[in-house]
Amino acid sequence: MMSPVLRSTLAATLLAALPALADPAPAPSAPLVPTPPAALQAVQAALADLQRGIDPGLPLAQQFERLAAARPSPQTADKLRAAFGTDRLYAIERRPPAAGRQAWRATLFPLKYTSPQGTGVDWSEGLLDMAVEPDGKTVRGHGSIERVAVEDAATRMHWRGIVFDSRQQRGYAGLWFGSVDAQIAAAQFQDRKDGVGMDMNALRLSARMTEKPKTVDIAYDARIGSVAVAGEQVDDIRFALRVTGIDKKAMAELKALQERQQAKQETLAALTPQQQLAVLKPLLRSFGQAAMARGTAIEVDQIGASYHGVRAAIKGRIALQGATPADLDDAGRLLKKLVGRFEVRVPMALVSEIAGTIATRQVAAQAAQRGGSADPQAAAQLRQNITDLMVGKLVGPGFARLENDVLVSTLEWKNGVLTANGKPVPLPKPDQDTAAVPGAVAPGPGNFLQARLVEGSCTLPGFPDEVTRADRALRQRIEFTIGVDGRVKDAQVTQPSGFPDYDRAMLQAQGQCTYIPALRDGKPIELRSARETVRSAGTGGTGR
Repeated sequence: MMSPVLRSTLAATLLAALPALADPAPAPSAPLVPTPPAALQAVQAALADLQRGIDPGLPLAQQFERLAAARPSPQTADKLRAAFGTDRLYAIERRPPAAGRQAWRATLFPLKYTSPQGTGVDWSEGLLDMAVEPDGKTVRGHGSIERVAVEDAATRMHWRGIVFDSRQQRGYAGLWFGSVDAQIAAAQFQDRKDGVGMDMNALRLSARMTEKPKTVDIAYDARIGSVAVAGEQVDDIRFALRVTGIDKKAMAELKALQERQQAKQETLAALTPQQQLAVLKPLLRSFGQAAMARGTAIEVDQIGASYHGVRAAIKGRIALQGATPADLDDAGRLLKKLVGRFEVRVPMALVSEIAGTIATRQVAAQAAQRGGSADPQAAAQLRQNITDLMVGKLVGPGFARLENDVLVSTLEWKNGVLTANGKPVPLPKPDQDTAAVPGAVAPGPGNFLQARLVEGSCTLPGFPDEVTRADRALRQRIEFTIGVDGRVKDAQVTQPSGFPDYDRAMLQAQGQCTYIPALRDGKPIELRSARETVRSAGTGGTGR
C-alpha cells in the first residue's frame, strides 16, 4: 500500500463531491437502484483509476513515477469530458530533487459544477508536494487548497484555507506510521430548507500513529477555535484521545482485508449488512482477542469547551477488564466487561451562564407576547431559579459535589452499572419512554428533555379545611400546556376534587407557574402536561 498522503488527499476531495453529484432520492415509483448521473459516474471512474494505479509491492519512488505517468482510461476520459468538459481532474509531475530527496507535485485542477437539480461542487486549485527520503521508506507531504464547497439537496458546506503537513514511514507488514497535522481556517454549514447555519473557525487536527515492538498507539487531538449557531458561540473546543496497545498483527490483518477488497474492486460500503458482517466477523474477533491480550485502552485526555469565557472539561479512560474470548460471542456480556471512569468538571459560573441564556430568551419571549419590553429583574430571578434547579438535581441526590465553585462528578461504568459519585444512575430500559410522566406526552422522534418546574415560581393552596379536619382523602388532576416560553396555558381541571373553591384556587395557582420548557433536539417545544394532587385518608400525605 502506498503512502496515504497522496491517496487520501485526492480521494477525500473527490469523495466529498459524491453526494452533490448524485440526483435527489427517486420517487417511490422509481426503480430502487437508479442509474447514477453522469457526473457521479465520472468521479467514481476517476477514483477507480487512481486505486488501480496503486501497487503496494513497488518502492515509493517507483510508485510515484507510475502515478505520474498514468492517464485516465479512455472510458474514464470520455465520462469526465461529458460531465465536466475536461478529461483530467488531477495531475502528478516530478519535481527537482532537494537535499537528497526525490520530489513530486500533485495538482488538483479547479472545478465548478452544478447539476440540473441545483446541487454541485466548487473547489479551487489544490497542491500537494511530496518528497521521498533517501531511505526510500519515508515520505513527507505539504498540501493546501483555498476553497472547497459542496451543495446537495439538503445542505451547503464550505471549507476555506485548508493546509496540512505529513510525515509517514512504512513499517511492519507495510503499515504506515507517522503524523499528520491539518488546519482549516473556516468551515460553514447551512441547512437549505430552514436556513439554519453553523460557522466554525480555526480548526486544527493532529494525528499520530506510533509503532512499538508488538503494538501501535494512535493519538488524535482536534481543536476548534469557535463554533457559532443560532446567535450563540462556543469557544476553544478540544477533543484529545489516545488508543493505546493496539495489536500490530491485528492492524496488519485489517490492511490485508482492505487490499483483498480492493483487488476484487469492491468496498465494504458496497456490501449488504449481512455480507459486511461475514467479512468483518473474523477480523473483529481477532481485534477483540488481541485487545484482551495487549490491554488496549481508550485514554480521553480531554473533551472540553468554553462558553462565555468559562470552561468545562471531561477526562477519563475505557478498557476491557476480565473479558474472555467467549465474551466476544455475546454483546451484552462483553458490554459488562467494559470498565470506564471519567471525571467531569463544570464551573458554577458556566451553569449560571447557560441558565442566563435560557432565562433571557424566556423573558424576552414573554415580553414579546405582551407587547412590552423584557424585565431585567425578572430575567435575573429566573436565571437564579434555573441555576438552583440544575444544581439541585445534581448535588441533591449526590450525583455531583461542589469543590471551590466547581461541580465535580466521577462517572463510572462497571459490571453494566453506571454510577455518578458512587450513586447508581437509573438507565432506561429499551422499551421505556424516558419522557413519560403522568399526563405528559413526548411528541415525535428525536432527543427529548422533559419540562421542569422553576422552583418558587408559584405557590399552591393548602387543602380545604373540611378535608384536613375530617382527615379525608382527596384527588385532583389539572391538565395544561407548557408553552415554548415556559408559561402555562389552556389549564383545566379534568378530575375535580369535589371542592369547587379549591379547584378554582389550584387552577389559578397553576396558571402562575413557570417552567423550563421541554426541548426536542435542543429546541423548545409546546408540551401537554398534568399535575395530580393526592391526599390519602389517615396519612396527611400529598403527592403528584
